[in-house]
Amino acid sequence: MTREEVAAKIHWPFIVWASGFANVIAMMPQPIQLLRTRSADGVAVEMFMLFFVIQIVFALEGYFKKSKVLVVCMALSAMLSAITIALVFYYRHFPS
Repeated sequence: MTREEVAAKIHWPFIVWASGFANVIAMMPQPIQLLRTRSADGVAVEMFMLFFVIQIVFALEGYFKKSKVLVVCMALSAMLSAITIALVFYYRHFPS
């Protein structure tokens, strides 16, 4: 059985899209927690900055390789990282 046949048999494109959206969903609790508590205590903004750079690189990789799943899922993840970074800076500089 070829790898293409295995991919078709296990519905690989669906698995990749589902995993990409799971990545996005997995990032959602942090900005939600920041909005809920209005505090950035304990959040390592450096980690989210690194995530942001990595996500942009992989979104661009998807663009260059014409992979919609990489472009869409990494761009959405990068947006969540950017929101998280912005909220951390906001709450650290303008505490409520």
